[in-house]
Amino acid sequence: MFPQSLIIKKQDLLTVSEDSTIQDVYELFESTKGQHVRTIPILDKTGHLFRGNVYRQHVYEYVSEKGDMAQRATSIMRNSTKFIKTTANFYELFFAIRDLPYIAVVDDGHHFVGILTHGTLMNVLAKSWSLAKGGVAIAVKEKNQRGDLGKMSKIITKYTNIESVLSLQMQPNEPLSVLFTLPLTADSPVLRKIITRLEKKRFYVVAQEDLSQFM
Repeated sequence: MFPQSLIIKKQDLLTVSEDSTIQDVYELFESTKGQHVRTIPILDKTGHLFRGNVYRQHVYEYVSEKGDMAQRATSIMRNSTKFIKTTANFYELFFAIRDLPYIAVVDDGHHFVGILTHGTLMNVLAKSWSLAKGGVAIAVKEKNQRGDLGKMSKIITKYTNIESVLSLQMQPNEPLSVLFTLPLTADSPVLRKIITRLEKKRFYVVAQEDLSQFM
């Protein structure tokens, strides 16, 4: 389950009712409160159930085409099926939000709880790479053999701690590359020893990234 603290709560958001007209939403986007908002959740008449989202882009396109501003905002609504439950796991969240600025969060009764933004998820992923503790990241290619990760980790931890680990497969059928975040500087002699030891065991370091540039 993802941390509930990541959710921006309903009471802290701009929302509109399914009864709201496109004129209502347009004026909200034009207001001081809505001037930096890209998308607004639409809720049912009770203010509890999530119906979908209305995007600034679609409202402005509608206005430029001189559409009937008395039409309900639901007529240009999007993402009515794009939501996650508060009980969702991290992978559900990741794949649901990847093409959206935010994902609506509902409880088991489909009551709207709030939203989780794409930016918040990216910050969580950045923290998982331990940038605050790590100084360098190295990508090491596996040999496609059982126990590769354990062998690589044993070599590295002989010299330093491992702050985080992430495996990547850039091309289908290619061996995994394992990304290790280490608390070393890019020019550290210890790092050179680690790379030499890894490559002696035929684990090739295919990339090295100085993380200080991202701090």
